This record gives sequence, structure tokens and C-alpha cells, in this order.
Amino acid sequence: MKHTFSLRIKPGLIGLLVVLSLVATACYSSAAAQNQASPSPVAGAGIVMVVDSSQFGQILATSDGKALYTNTVDKPDDLRCTNLACTSFWMPYTVDAAPGAVEGVPGALGTVSRPDGSLQLTYNQMPVYTFYLDKGSGDVQGEGFEDLGGTWHIVTLSGSSAGSDGSGTSVPGGGIHY
Repeated sequence: MKHTFSLRIKPGLIGLLVVLSLVATACYSSAAAQNQASPSPVAGAGIVMVVDSSQFGQILATSDGKALYTNTVDKPDDLRCTNLACTSFWMPYTVDAAPGAVEGVPGALGTVSRPDGSLQLTYNQMPVYTFYLDKGSGDVQGEGFEDLGGTWHIVTLSGSSAGSDGSGTSVPGGGIHY
């Protein structure tokens, strides 16, 4: 006596399995892409340096020369740039510990705790960020962007923003909306 085994699979079941495998693959690919595309905060040793900008004179920059920015409405006790929609463009300059004084840099460096527990560098109590389009030393493509209800400005050596009158007030003039 010979036993035969026959597995009858209905066409609808095959279709359902195909759809489920496609959905699972899409979810995995989307999560993997999101993990790769999500920028992490720019980490530094808390060191800033002075970089010469042909447009703005001497500006503050990260240890690798990227310009540092502040937003006119971002405050140490009320960080506005905390979600991925913002930090994808404006990467918080985070540090491992409170920075000491840096020779040749006027003003006070400090830190503020971010919602994720990291320490973000501050300059004269203003949280500082880098801009995603600035690729190297001297790049200053983020100056004047308007977002979060305020305007992004490069931090100049004097401690005032490039687009401010020195009092922290934004000088009128076209910002760029994105």
C-alpha cells in the first residue's frame, strides 16, 4: 500500500501569503532606511573654534570647522528643535561633558540637557546647532532660515548672531523658508 500525500493550497491562500511577505519586506526596508537616514546629533568634545567667513567675519564653529547656529526662539529652558523634523536639518551640537574655557573664544560655553538625556553645547546660554547643508569649514548655508517661529543665525565671534543687531533681536531682511 502506497501512501500519497497531497497538499491542497487554495489560490486565495497563496495570494494572502504573497501579500503578507511583501508587507513584511516593505516594513523592514522602511525601518532600515529610516535608521540609516535619521541623522544623529553632531557630537563634539565641547570644543569650538573661530573660523573666518568671507560673508560674516569670524564665526564660531565645531572642532572640524562647521558653522554653529542658534535660533532666535530656542532657549535653554525651552528647546524648540527636538523632533526629527527639525533635527534632520539642524543637528544639535552635543558634548560628553561641560566644556571649559576655550582660548580666543569670547563668551561662555555651557550645556543644556536635551529630552533624550544628551548634553547640548550652549554659547552665551543659547543652544547651538550645525546645518545639514554645511559640508565643510566656512560653509554658511543656514543663515537666515526661518523655522520654529524664529530665524536661524550663525554665531559670530562677538557672540551676537550674524543677522542680529547685537541685542539678540533679529534684523529685518529676507529669511529663507523651507
